[in-house]
Amino acid sequence: MSKLQNEKGMTLLEVLAATIIVTIISVLLLSILINSNNTSNKQMKASMQLTDTSYVLKVITKDARKSTQLKSNKDEYTLKNDQNTEEYIYKFNREDQLLTRNTEVIASNVLDFKIDNMGNYITIEITQSGNKPFLSTIYFRGGI
Repeated sequence: MSKLQNEKGMTLLEVLAATIIVTIISVLLLSILINSNNTSNKQMKASMQLTDTSYVLKVITKDARKSTQLKSNKDEYTLKNDQNTEEYIYKFNREDQLLTRNTEVIASNVLDFKIDNMGNYITIEITQSGNKPFLSTIYFRGGI
């Protein structure tokens, strides 16, 4: 009993063991936090690219449904309505990776953009950095 009353503190070995345990737990928690943050950032970037591409496809679909003809010249596509002379000009700048609609930028980081006239339907293909190509097909009742 007298031995227990003589202990006045912790030994250096006990302090060192506690420090090592706290350090290991801290490193594990920090690595989990960093990995989850990196994963979250990647998912956010992919989600934003998907949203941007979806927006571009909606705009082009809306314009195409109003149009009666499609003219293409390399990286420039013109959707035109003969009845009310509305015209939508899509230009793809490969160097800047920008897609514009009537001089307004509607997408950035675009690697490839194509609109193909297939007779009674058109296909739209958009490829953004880090993603597979997005393809959309728009069918017309009266043809374009």
